[in-house]
Amino acid sequence: MKDGKDKDQDKTGNKKEGGDEITGETGIEVEGDTVLTSNVPRGRDTSYHTKLEETTQQVDDITMEQYVSLRQWLESGAVRGSTASTAAWQAVWSDCGNAARALCERLRLVLEPTGRSRRAGDFRTGRAINMRRVIPYIASHFRKDRIWLRRTKPAKREYKIAIAIDDSSSMADNRSKELAFESLALVSQALNLLESGDLAVLSFGEKPNLLHPFTEQFSEHSGSKILEQLLFDQTKTRIAQLLDFCTVMFDQHSIRSDALNAKLLVIVSDGRGIFSEGETKVLQAVRRARQQGIFLVYVIIDNPDNKDSIMDIRRPMLDPVSNTLMGFVPYLDTFPFPFYLILRDMNALPTVLGDALRQWFELAANTS
Repeated sequence: MKDGKDKDQDKTGNKKEGGDEITGETGIEVEGDTVLTSNVPRGRDTSYHTKLEETTQQVDDITMEQYVSLRQWLESGAVRGSTASTAAWQAVWSDCGNAARALCERLRLVLEPTGRSRRAGDFRTGRAINMRRVIPYIASHFRKDRIWLRRTKPAKREYKIAIAIDDSSSMADNRSKELAFESLALVSQALNLLESGDLAVLSFGEKPNLLHPFTEQFSEHSGSKILEQLLFDQTKTRIAQLLDFCTVMFDQHSIRSDALNAKLLVIVSDGRGIFSEGETKVLQAVRRARQQGIFLVYVIIDNPDNKDSIMDIRRPMLDPVSNTLMGFVPYLDTFPFPFYLILRDMNALPTVLGDALRQWFELAANTS
């Protein structure tokens, strides 16, 4: 009987008869060429990603000398350019009209009103009378005296939102610049339609440059001055310096809102060279900004016309003790920003950005 059982099994422990359970592994040969997934061309899908494990660690504050230096740099004033780019900006602004309205309606559900500007309630004191309570007040012989209204109902949005555009040479190709300009026009126009609050625009590379301050109203004519100053010729991408600069800029402008995400920084870049200042310094700057209540969103411009996508880039992993090469890891696995979006199709930006912000805001509220 033992010999019969042995015949029913092969050398790998698999039973030969049909219908019996297979307990081992068998090698299957498939004809054809082997295709490496890293070389497969990427599609035009736009996606968003979340990484929260890097933002919960301790962080060192910037020194007083750094803070004073950034304040002086910020107070030097925004640079003004010529109006030569007016026609180009008007074309981009008008082309984004429908998409901006779609994004505005999605952001309306995400950026809830924060300013208490609408009167509501039944109070014994106030500055406006609730006329519906007057007749019951008289009929009760003036005992039901809660007839006053106060501004307690949120009806106005008072957000501080900054958009930072990468001005480095890695963004110099025409398609990347076009996506950056369209992103700026789309987001700024949607925020204007929403009346979300104050909007600032910066450029960054070797150093940050304030192109449009919070104190000025952003309009369809403001973009031409911004386009004139974006040259895409800077040789470095100093993210940590940008984050410290924006932290001081937000600190200068008081926010009356008590909303969790009242300060929002949107960075538009190709995502290359993000660790040029050192990985530790960049991570510390990200954590400082988060601890100051700044909600960070990184929009990665991934040019679909380029051969290499940012999702295919790998970076070396070194041993912290011996400084020897241990291997290579995907670039995005070590990306320092907790919330980032990979933009390859501008038409998908309103839907993807609206859904991403909604989920990210809910996640931030639950983890705060």
